[in-house]
Amino acid sequence: MRILPTGSDDLALNFLLINAMPGKHLVLLPNAPTFTITAVSDDYLAALGVRREQLVGYGVFEVFFGDGRNQATALQLMDSLSQVIATQQTHTLTQQPHQWPNPHTGVLEWRVWRLVNKPVMGNDGQLAFIINTVEDVTSEVQLVEVAQANRYLQAVIDLFKEPLQVLQPVYEQGKLIDFRFKFTNQAYAAYAQATPEHLQGKRVSEVFPGYVDTDSFIKAVDTYQTGEPLTFEIHYDKDGLDLYNVMSTTKLDEEVVIHFTDFTRLRQLQLQLENKIEELKHSNENLQQFAYIASHDLQEPLRKIQQFGDLLLKQYADQLGEGTHYLRRMQTAAARMSTLMRDLLSFSRLSTQLENRVFVSLTEVVESALSDLDLVISETGAQVSVEPLPTVEGDASQLGQLFQNLFSNALKFRRSGTAPVIGVSVQRIAALNLPAGVKPSRAVAVYQRIDVSDNGIGFDEKYAEHIFEVFQRLHGKNDYAGTGVGLAICQKVAASHGGGITASSQPGQGATFSVYFPVS
Repeated sequence: MRILPTGSDDLALNFLLINAMPGKHLVLLPNAPTFTITAVSDDYLAALGVRREQLVGYGVFEVFFGDGRNQATALQLMDSLSQVIATQQTHTLTQQPHQWPNPHTGVLEWRVWRLVNKPVMGNDGQLAFIINTVEDVTSEVQLVEVAQANRYLQAVIDLFKEPLQVLQPVYEQGKLIDFRFKFTNQAYAAYAQATPEHLQGKRVSEVFPGYVDTDSFIKAVDTYQTGEPLTFEIHYDKDGLDLYNVMSTTKLDEEVVIHFTDFTRLRQLQLQLENKIEELKHSNENLQQFAYIASHDLQEPLRKIQQFGDLLLKQYADQLGEGTHYLRRMQTAAARMSTLMRDLLSFSRLSTQLENRVFVSLTEVVESALSDLDLVISETGAQVSVEPLPTVEGDASQLGQLFQNLFSNALKFRRSGTAPVIGVSVQRIAALNLPAGVKPSRAVAVYQRIDVSDNGIGFDEKYAEHIFEVFQRLHGKNDYAGTGVGLAICQKVAASHGGGITASSQPGQGATFSVYFPVS
């Protein structure tokens, strides 16, 4: 029910003054629980977008809370007004959030008011009115909330180990000329030896003048203007920096978010590795050249030594007498050195990386190797059995060297009085079952194991790994000819084909050499 205010002319004047007073004020009667509105200031009406007659004469709870909204706020207001009546003291509510229609759009919006209820005492010493004054602190609260959100966001992005920045465009005369830091994380700020707080609000070109000439700026402009996200590599070598990054740019509203994946350390290591590889390449070329000189150019003086030795033996054997013995030993040494030079040349020319891979029939390779050894096989009465062998990807010439060396060893290290027996067999094995000593350069699921076994003199297995080293010999050169390079060649060939080689044996019980090839 509407109750019109009554009173003297002085009271009416006071109401007029209240109505015109700056600020948002209501004058309420202390008639709990109605608290009738008797006057309202112009600023109050303007803030809510209502007319004076919609408020004056009505209870404050009827006007503002009759629709059932903002009930928590209503309880706070009732409690505050009740305290003023009970204590006759001013009571303040620091924040009173509520929803109210926007005076222009009619859409409900959240507002936050700071509210003060102040008692007005009459001449009789009794409470006459309560002045309800409100101050809209919505913007202040929002600023605090934004600041808190920003601090939280900063704490979150600082946890990222990879650099991150959020940029706002800077225009001059309608042209996008720069970006301004809205957010960065500590990982990015470290590039400038600064903190995110120090960078915030600054133009990027103030901190990194050279960036406007790089894709770091150009691609960010493209993303901002087109909305298309981009990912690209960049080598930033300006402003005293030397950075390698993968940059990702994304437009978010009117800002550009840029994420960096810094692979500077990885790239530096890659460059160092490339330099080392180049150094090794030159070193290998020098070694190959040396090996060629040693095996080719030195062959000529060795041949001269052998030729002059033959002439001395033929024409002056009688005069030399016992000296012929030393001359023959000299020729033997020269022949052994010539063989060593040839083996070294073969070893040095073997590449660990095959340039031209083709599919090679191991059956044909083995048949060719055995054909080259026909004379020795015939002289020793050797028996050779070969299972059907698979086709592998590789180099036929190198594979021929491998098997010829294995067969030569089987024929050379035969037991006295016993004809050699050589067998070649094949078996497919899973990668999990490879011996510990085999470290293939090509990881595949299945390998072909080619076993070359013999019934020769064998060797102690404690030497199984050492026999593949260059110049390693288990027997004296007077007992068995050779240079100690053959098995080293076998290992190098097996490695270059993505596999490996092992040996197993017991003294007097023959030996088995197992070569592993990846199944393509």
